[in-house]
Amino acid sequence: MIDNTDDISTSGFVPSSGYVVSGRFSEFLELPSRGYCRLFKAQRNGQWFTLKTLKPEVANDPVYQGMLEKEFDLMMQLNHPNIVRVYSREEIPGIALGIVMEYVDGRTLGEFLSENPSRSVRESVARQLLEAIGYCHGKLIIHRDLKPSNVLVTYNGNRVKLIDFGLSDSDHYAVLKEPAFTKAYAAPEQLAGEEVDNRTDLYAYGLILKQLIPNRYGRVVRKCLQPRKEKRYSAAEEVAEAMASCRKWRRVMPWGMVAMAVIAVLSVFSLLHFSKGETTEPMQPSVESPSSVRDTVFLAEPSQTQAAESAHNRTSSHAYEDNSSGTYVKDKPLTTVSNPVDPPAVVARRQRTDSILNAREQEKDQAQKDLDIAIYNFKFTIDSMFKPVDLYVKSDEVKTSNILRDLIYIAEYKAKIRECQIRSRLPKSKRNSFFNYANDQIGAKKKSYTQKYPPIPQYPNEQQVREPEIYQPILEQSKKYREEGRRLYKEWMELMRKVK
Repeated sequence: MIDNTDDISTSGFVPSSGYVVSGRFSEFLELPSRGYCRLFKAQRNGQWFTLKTLKPEVANDPVYQGMLEKEFDLMMQLNHPNIVRVYSREEIPGIALGIVMEYVDGRTLGEFLSENPSRSVRESVARQLLEAIGYCHGKLIIHRDLKPSNVLVTYNGNRVKLIDFGLSDSDHYAVLKEPAFTKAYAAPEQLAGEEVDNRTDLYAYGLILKQLIPNRYGRVVRKCLQPRKEKRYSAAEEVAEAMASCRKWRRVMPWGMVAMAVIAVLSVFSLLHFSKGETTEPMQPSVESPSSVRDTVFLAEPSQTQAAESAHNRTSSHAYEDNSSGTYVKDKPLTTVSNPVDPPAVVARRQRTDSILNAREQEKDQAQKDLDIAIYNFKFTIDSMFKPVDLYVKSDEVKTSNILRDLIYIAEYKAKIRECQIRSRLPKSKRNSFFNYANDQIGAKKKSYTQKYPPIPQYPNEQQVREPEIYQPILEQSKKYREEGRRLYKEWMELMRKVK
């Protein structure tokens, strides 16, 4: 019998006198938060949870209540290991009605990157985030606010947890669909107030991937960040396939370069060996007839006629040159041997040319991207400039065609000023294109008011509007608008002189 006390199991919990399990929330700890919501860490049934409620200043606002309810409804459809889990929506004693969520012991993606993690861990995080995005899209849910602060990475295992669906949207909803985003990670269509889809989230993912793994997935990032969403990937699965292709190419590329180098060395060796074999053969003058002596031209101080004849002989397919004797002999096939290795000067010149051409292509691509972004931004700008016109036409006040004309005039020159400001930041090669586009848009916008709305009566005089309380405000309003229009026109003229 072996006496070994290590065989006796002594595993177990250390007793604690403060062990309490409650079915009610307790141990509340408020967490840092931005926006319209408050976050709490709380304990129930021995587990930690995150509680999300509205801040007191918006707690009674129906819009924010609807946003919180919509967020809960959307997140209840999601069950993925890389998305924070939602359990219920209930009244939290002492706080307010809120969402009960999974508690994540982790840090934001930005804090995670500040720790300088290894490349393999970064690759894993990028893959997990893309899987979470693809899962959301499969449920017809668009996050619309992807950014590093909405991506948590756990301390234990570096697992990704996508959070904050407060601005998310789905095709199932017909309400609360107004534009929503964080400007730094917003796609051009979001900035322009247009409809968004899966490709909007993939734009933000491209920005995150660029920070997460720089200088590795350049081709994938460029396609994700295309200003026109039609040119981006249409699904997260396509992004994953493109990233896998990049990784495969990086693994194969070193071996391919080695193989190419070996082939190049063997080719040079073969050419040099062939050249050596050709040039070591002794050259014999032709002895078929006495005339062969007359066909031999000695090149010691040749005359002009001899030089011309020698040049002709060098290009003939029936001549060869005896470099050892300095003679050209006819009636023999010519074997031309070229140096397989270019001189360093030729190589350097070719590299400079390629570098210049590549730089020009990159400049053209960047200029086109700048133009596309400018067009998107201007489209959003022009709508906001003409919004006062829409409000005036739809209002119940006494309307006149004069004031409508003045408002259109003001909106037109505000848009033209904005056009000058944007055009001044564009490359010169794209300025004319943007100028033509902007003027076409402004003209179409002005024309739409004559087609969309019925004619408005001319400015009323005192006989038409006898009530001073109606006439006088119209007169003052018109005067103010005209002064504003003249000021904007002068400002536009000054900018036109500066921007060519």
